[in-house]
Amino acid sequence: MKIDKRIKSYNKKNKEELEKAIKTIEPFLIQAFTNFYGKQYQEQIKNTIKSIHFTYFLSLDFFKLVDIKSLCLSKKDQRSIIYYLHYLNKFYTQIKGINDLEGLEKAALKKVIVKSAFSDQRLINSNFLEYLSNDVPMYFIIADEEEEHFYKSIFLPLLVIDLETIIHEINHALMIDIMAVTEEEFVMPSLFITEACEELINDYIARLVLKEYIHMKAPIPSVLRKFDFVNAYEIYSYLIEPFFHHFEPIIKESIMTKNFNLLKMYAGKDDFALFCSLVQEYYLQDGCTKEEYSALKTLVLKMVDHAASMTNTNYEEYFHELDNKGFRIRKLK
Repeated sequence: MKIDKRIKSYNKKNKEELEKAIKTIEPFLIQAFTNFYGKQYQEQIKNTIKSIHFTYFLSLDFFKLVDIKSLCLSKKDQRSIIYYLHYLNKFYTQIKGINDLEGLEKAALKKVIVKSAFSDQRLINSNFLEYLSNDVPMYFIIADEEEEHFYKSIFLPLLVIDLETIIHEINHALMIDIMAVTEEEFVMPSLFITEACEELINDYIARLVLKEYIHMKAPIPSVLRKFDFVNAYEIYSYLIEPFFHHFEPIIKESIMTKNFNLLKMYAGKDDFALFCSLVQEYYLQDGCTKEEYSALKTLVLKMVDHAASMTNTNYEEYFHELDNKGFRIRKLK
Protein backbone atom coordinates (compact mmCIF):
# COMPACT_ATOMS: atom_id res chain seq x y z
CA MET A 1 0.00 0.00 0.00
CA LYS A 2 1.43 3.40 -0.97
CA ILE A 3 2.23 5.73 1.92
CA ASP A 4 -0.36 8.40 0.91
CA LYS A 5 -3.12 5.80 0.73
CA ARG A 6 -2.07 4.32 4.08
CA ILE A 7 -2.01 7.78 5.68
CA LYS A 8 -5.51 8.52 4.41
CA SER A 9 -6.67 5.27 5.99
CA TYR A 10 -5.03 6.19 9.30
CA ASN A 11 -6.47 9.70 9.10
CA LYS A 12 -10.01 8.44 8.61
CA LYS A 13 -9.79 6.06 11.56
CA ASN A 14 -8.12 8.54 13.92
CA LYS A 15 -10.41 11.41 12.92
CA GLU A 16 -13.50 9.33 13.64
CA GLU A 17 -12.08 8.26 17.02
CA LEU A 18 -11.25 11.84 18.00
CA GLU A 19 -14.64 13.19 16.87
CA LYS A 20 -16.41 10.48 18.86
CA ALA A 21 -14.25 11.22 21.91
CA ILE A 22 -15.01 14.96 21.80
CA LYS A 23 -18.72 14.26 21.45
CA THR A 24 -18.51 11.92 24.47
CA ILE A 25 -16.70 14.35 26.76
CA GLU A 26 -18.58 17.52 25.76
CA PRO A 27 -21.41 17.40 28.37
CA PHE A 28 -18.95 16.48 31.11
CA LEU A 29 -16.60 19.30 30.09
CA ILE A 30 -19.49 21.76 30.30
CA GLN A 31 -20.22 20.55 33.83
CA ALA A 32 -16.56 20.57 34.90
CA PHE A 33 -16.07 24.16 33.66
CA THR A 34 -19.34 25.14 35.35
CA ASN A 35 -18.17 23.61 38.64
CA PHE A 36 -15.00 25.67 38.39
CA TYR A 37 -16.34 29.05 37.23
CA GLY A 38 -19.76 28.97 38.87
CA LYS A 39 -23.30 27.90 38.08
CA GLN A 40 -24.24 31.44 37.06
CA TYR A 41 -22.05 31.02 33.96
CA GLN A 42 -23.35 27.60 32.92
CA GLU A 43 -25.29 28.80 29.88
CA GLN A 44 -22.39 30.94 28.68
CA ILE A 45 -19.99 28.01 29.06
CA LYS A 46 -22.37 25.64 27.32
CA ASN A 47 -22.94 27.98 24.35
CA THR A 48 -19.22 28.64 23.94
CA ILE A 49 -18.16 24.99 24.02
CA LYS A 50 -20.93 23.91 21.66
CA SER A 51 -20.03 26.67 19.17
CA ILE A 52 -16.35 25.69 18.86
CA HIS A 53 -15.22 24.37 15.47
CA PHE A 54 -12.44 21.79 15.67
CA THR A 55 -9.79 21.40 13.00
CA TYR A 56 -7.56 18.32 13.10
CA PHE A 57 -4.07 18.47 11.66
CA LEU A 58 -0.91 16.39 11.52
CA SER A 59 1.71 17.82 13.86
CA LEU A 60 5.30 16.82 13.16
CA ASP A 61 6.49 18.29 16.47
CA PHE A 62 3.92 16.31 18.47
CA PHE A 63 4.76 13.05 16.72
CA LYS A 64 8.42 13.71 17.54
CA LEU A 65 7.49 14.05 21.21
CA VAL A 66 6.34 10.46 21.32
CA ASP A 67 8.74 7.77 22.51
CA ILE A 68 6.78 4.81 21.22
CA LYS A 69 8.95 2.31 23.10
CA SER A 70 8.23 3.89 26.49
CA LEU A 71 4.45 4.01 26.07
CA CYS A 72 1.91 1.21 26.27
CA LEU A 73 0.89 1.62 22.65
CA SER A 74 -0.44 -1.12 20.47
CA LYS A 75 1.76 -2.36 17.64
CA LYS A 76 -0.72 -0.77 15.25
CA ASP A 77 -0.40 2.64 16.90
CA GLN A 78 3.39 2.34 16.86
CA ARG A 79 3.39 1.54 13.15
CA SER A 80 1.03 4.42 12.37
CA ILE A 81 3.23 6.93 14.22
CA ILE A 82 6.29 5.73 12.30
CA TYR A 83 4.38 6.13 9.03
CA TYR A 84 3.18 9.60 10.03
CA LEU A 85 6.74 10.71 10.86
CA HIS A 86 7.99 9.42 7.51
CA TYR A 87 5.11 11.08 5.67
CA LEU A 88 5.51 14.48 7.35
CA ASN A 89 9.30 14.55 7.07
CA LYS A 90 8.94 13.85 3.34
CA PHE A 91 6.27 16.56 2.99
CA TYR A 92 8.27 19.27 4.76
CA THR A 93 11.31 18.40 2.64
CA GLN A 94 9.23 18.83 -0.52
CA ILE A 95 7.74 22.23 0.39
CA LYS A 96 11.17 23.78 0.91
CA GLY A 97 11.20 24.35 -2.84
CA ILE A 98 7.86 26.19 -2.86
CA ASN A 99 8.35 29.95 -2.74
CA ASP A 100 4.86 31.41 -3.20
CA LEU A 101 2.54 31.66 -0.20
CA GLU A 102 -0.54 30.36 -2.01
CA GLY A 103 1.35 27.26 -3.12
CA LEU A 104 2.50 26.59 0.43
CA GLU A 105 -1.02 26.98 1.78
CA LYS A 106 -2.54 24.69 -0.81
CA ALA A 107 0.13 22.06 -0.19
CA ALA A 108 -0.39 22.26 3.56
CA LEU A 109 -4.16 22.04 3.23
CA LYS A 110 -3.84 18.96 1.05
CA LYS A 111 -1.23 17.14 3.11
CA VAL A 112 -1.59 18.27 6.72
CA ILE A 113 -5.25 19.17 7.39
CA VAL A 114 -7.28 16.07 8.17
CA LYS A 115 -10.65 17.65 8.93
CA SER A 116 -11.97 21.20 9.04
CA ALA A 117 -15.42 22.73 9.30
CA PHE A 118 -14.35 25.61 7.06
CA SER A 119 -13.68 26.01 3.38
CA ASP A 120 -10.09 26.07 2.20
CA GLN A 121 -10.46 29.63 0.97
CA ARG A 122 -11.73 30.89 4.30
CA LEU A 123 -8.82 29.30 6.12
CA ILE A 124 -6.36 30.85 3.69
CA ASN A 125 -7.94 34.26 4.22
CA SER A 126 -7.52 33.80 7.96
CA ASN A 127 -3.74 33.51 7.96
CA PHE A 128 -4.06 29.76 8.05
CA LEU A 129 -0.44 29.03 7.24
CA GLU A 130 0.73 31.25 10.10
CA TYR A 131 -1.27 29.16 12.54
CA LEU A 132 -0.22 25.88 10.97
CA SER A 133 3.47 26.81 11.09
CA ASN A 134 3.31 26.88 14.89
CA ASP A 135 2.64 23.13 14.76
CA VAL A 136 0.95 23.15 18.17
CA PRO A 137 -2.64 23.06 19.47
CA MET A 138 -4.08 26.53 19.16
CA TYR A 139 -7.26 28.51 19.72
CA PHE A 140 -8.06 31.29 17.29
CA ILE A 141 -10.97 33.23 15.82
CA ILE A 142 -11.68 33.36 12.10
CA ALA A 143 -14.21 35.37 10.11
CA ASP A 144 -16.14 34.99 6.88
CA GLU A 145 -15.08 37.13 3.92
CA GLU A 146 -17.48 39.94 4.83
CA GLU A 147 -16.32 39.85 8.47
CA GLU A 148 -19.94 39.66 9.58
CA HIS A 149 -19.71 36.29 11.29
CA PHE A 150 -16.92 35.14 13.59
CA TYR A 151 -16.13 31.59 14.60
CA LYS A 152 -14.14 30.19 17.48
CA SER A 153 -11.87 27.43 16.27
CA ILE A 154 -9.42 25.07 17.91
CA PHE A 155 -6.59 23.28 16.10
CA LEU A 156 -5.87 19.84 17.54
CA PRO A 157 -3.08 17.47 16.53
CA LEU A 158 -4.55 14.24 15.23
CA LEU A 159 -3.86 11.13 17.33
CA VAL A 160 -1.17 12.65 19.57
CA ILE A 161 -3.48 14.54 21.95
CA ASP A 162 -4.62 14.37 25.56
CA LEU A 163 -7.62 15.65 27.52
CA GLU A 164 -5.71 18.36 29.37
CA THR A 165 -4.61 19.96 26.08
CA ILE A 166 -8.21 20.10 24.87
CA ILE A 167 -9.31 21.71 28.15
CA HIS A 168 -6.45 24.23 27.88
CA GLU A 169 -7.60 25.36 24.42
CA ILE A 170 -11.29 25.46 25.40
CA ASN A 171 -10.41 27.73 28.32
CA HIS A 172 -8.76 30.10 25.83
CA ALA A 173 -12.08 30.13 23.99
CA LEU A 174 -13.85 31.12 27.21
CA MET A 175 -11.23 33.75 28.01
CA ILE A 176 -10.78 35.52 24.67
CA ASP A 177 -13.42 37.16 22.46
CA ILE A 178 -13.39 39.66 19.63
CA MET A 179 -14.25 43.12 20.96
CA ALA A 180 -13.77 45.11 17.75
CA VAL A 181 -12.50 44.87 14.17
CA THR A 182 -10.13 47.24 12.38
CA GLU A 183 -8.84 47.16 8.80
CA GLU A 184 -5.63 45.51 10.02
CA GLU A 185 -6.69 43.13 12.78
CA PHE A 186 -9.23 41.70 15.18
CA VAL A 187 -9.13 43.42 18.55
CA MET A 188 -9.05 40.63 21.15
CA PRO A 189 -8.09 42.08 24.55
CA SER A 190 -6.42 39.79 27.05
CA LEU A 191 -6.88 39.78 30.80
CA PHE A 192 -3.12 39.48 31.17
CA ILE A 193 -0.57 41.89 29.77
CA THR A 194 2.03 39.35 28.63
CA GLU A 195 1.68 36.09 26.71
CA ALA A 196 3.54 33.96 29.26
CA CYS A 197 1.36 35.18 32.12
CA GLU A 198 -1.81 34.46 30.14
CA GLU A 199 -0.64 30.99 29.10
CA LEU A 200 0.54 30.02 32.59
CA ILE A 201 -2.73 31.13 34.21
CA ASN A 202 -4.76 29.49 31.44
CA ASP A 203 -2.89 26.20 31.83
CA TYR A 204 -3.18 26.31 35.62
CA ILE A 205 -6.95 26.71 35.28
CA ALA A 206 -7.03 23.85 32.74
CA ARG A 207 -5.44 21.50 35.27
CA LEU A 208 -7.96 22.54 37.94
CA VAL A 209 -10.83 21.91 35.52
CA LEU A 210 -9.29 18.52 34.69
CA LYS A 211 -9.34 17.71 38.42
CA GLU A 212 -13.05 18.60 38.47
CA TYR A 213 -13.59 16.34 35.47
CA ILE A 214 -11.78 13.43 37.12
CA HIS A 215 -13.57 14.05 40.45
CA MET A 216 -16.88 13.70 38.58
CA LYS A 217 -15.70 10.25 37.45
CA ALA A 218 -16.43 11.39 33.91
CA PRO A 219 -15.32 9.13 31.05
CA ILE A 220 -11.95 9.65 29.37
CA PRO A 221 -11.97 7.91 25.97
CA SER A 222 -8.94 5.76 25.24
CA VAL A 223 -7.79 8.01 22.39
CA LEU A 224 -7.26 10.76 25.00
CA ARG A 225 -5.41 8.47 27.43
CA LYS A 226 -2.60 7.24 25.21
CA PHE A 227 -0.36 10.22 25.82
CA ASP A 228 0.44 12.31 28.88
CA PHE A 229 2.55 15.38 28.18
CA VAL A 230 4.28 17.57 30.74
CA ASN A 231 4.46 20.97 29.09
CA ALA A 232 6.58 23.98 29.93
CA TYR A 233 3.56 25.79 31.38
CA GLU A 234 3.18 23.12 34.04
CA ILE A 235 6.90 23.23 34.88
CA TYR A 236 6.83 27.01 35.43
CA SER A 237 3.38 27.27 37.01
CA TYR A 238 5.04 28.13 40.34
CA LEU A 239 5.58 31.63 38.92
CA ILE A 240 1.84 32.39 39.01
CA GLU A 241 0.58 30.10 41.80
CA PRO A 242 0.76 32.67 44.66
CA PHE A 243 -0.98 35.28 42.53
CA PHE A 244 -3.69 32.85 41.41
CA HIS A 245 -4.24 31.64 44.98
CA HIS A 246 -4.98 35.15 46.24
CA PHE A 247 -6.93 36.46 43.25
CA GLU A 248 -8.76 33.34 42.02
CA PRO A 249 -12.34 34.67 42.50
CA ILE A 250 -11.53 37.94 40.73
CA ILE A 251 -9.70 36.13 37.92
CA LYS A 252 -12.74 33.90 37.35
CA GLU A 253 -15.15 36.83 37.32
CA SER A 254 -12.90 38.86 35.03
CA ILE A 255 -12.68 36.00 32.53
CA MET A 256 -16.39 35.25 32.43
CA THR A 257 -17.61 38.87 32.40
CA LYS A 258 -14.78 40.12 30.13
CA ASN A 259 -14.30 42.96 32.62
CA PHE A 260 -10.54 43.08 32.26
CA ASN A 261 -10.22 46.27 34.31
CA LEU A 262 -11.56 44.53 37.40
CA LEU A 263 -8.40 42.57 38.15
CA LYS A 264 -6.18 45.60 37.47
CA MET A 265 -8.33 47.67 39.82
CA TYR A 266 -8.03 45.20 42.69
CA ALA A 267 -4.36 44.34 42.19
CA GLY A 268 -3.23 47.85 41.31
CA LYS A 269 -2.56 48.71 37.67
CA ASP A 270 1.20 49.34 37.92
CA ASP A 271 2.00 46.40 40.20
CA PHE A 272 -0.10 44.09 38.06
CA ALA A 273 1.77 45.22 34.93
CA LEU A 274 5.09 44.66 36.71
CA PHE A 275 4.02 41.20 37.85
CA CYS A 276 3.05 40.16 34.29
CA SER A 277 6.33 41.51 32.92
CA LEU A 278 8.40 39.64 35.50
CA VAL A 279 6.54 36.38 34.84
CA GLN A 280 7.25 36.82 31.12
CA GLU A 281 10.92 37.50 31.80
CA TYR A 282 11.39 34.54 34.14
CA TYR A 283 9.49 32.17 31.86
CA LEU A 284 11.65 33.08 28.85
CA GLN A 285 14.85 32.66 30.85
CA ASP A 286 13.76 29.21 32.10
CA GLY A 287 12.93 30.16 35.66
CA CYS A 288 14.22 32.49 38.34
CA THR A 289 16.51 32.51 41.36
CA LYS A 290 15.26 32.06 44.92
CA GLU A 291 15.82 35.78 45.50
CA GLU A 292 13.81 36.72 42.39
CA TYR A 293 11.00 34.37 43.37
CA SER A 294 10.92 35.81 46.89
CA ALA A 295 10.65 39.32 45.42
CA LEU A 296 7.87 38.12 43.11
CA LYS A 297 5.88 36.76 46.07
CA THR A 298 6.45 40.03 47.94
CA LEU A 299 4.99 41.88 44.94
CA VAL A 300 1.95 39.59 45.07
CA LEU A 301 1.44 40.38 48.77
CA LYS A 302 1.65 44.08 47.93
CA MET A 303 -1.18 43.58 45.43
CA VAL A 304 -3.16 41.67 48.05
CA ASP A 305 -2.74 44.57 50.49
CA HIS A 306 -3.95 46.94 47.79
CA ALA A 307 -7.06 44.84 47.23
CA ALA A 308 -7.76 44.69 50.99
CA SER A 309 -7.42 48.43 51.43
CA MET A 310 -9.75 49.46 48.62
CA THR A 311 -11.91 52.45 49.55
CA ASN A 312 -15.64 52.83 49.08
CA THR A 313 -14.87 54.94 46.03
CA ASN A 314 -13.19 51.94 44.42
CA TYR A 315 -16.24 49.83 45.12
CA GLU A 316 -18.56 52.52 43.74
CA GLU A 317 -16.58 52.38 40.49
CA TYR A 318 -16.94 48.59 40.45
CA PHE A 319 -20.69 48.77 41.18
CA HIS A 320 -21.10 51.30 38.38
CA GLU A 321 -19.39 48.97 35.91
CA LEU A 322 -21.60 46.05 36.97
CA ASP A 323 -24.69 48.23 36.66
CA ASN A 324 -23.70 49.17 33.10
CA LYS A 325 -23.40 45.48 32.28
CA GLY A 326 -26.99 44.87 33.42
CA PHE A 327 -26.30 43.25 36.79
CA ARG A 328 -28.80 43.96 39.56
CA ILE A 329 -26.93 45.58 42.43
CA ARG A 330 -28.30 45.55 45.97
CA LYS A 331 -25.97 47.16 48.50
CA LEU A 332 -26.11 45.77 52.01
CA LYS A 333 -26.16 48.14 54.96
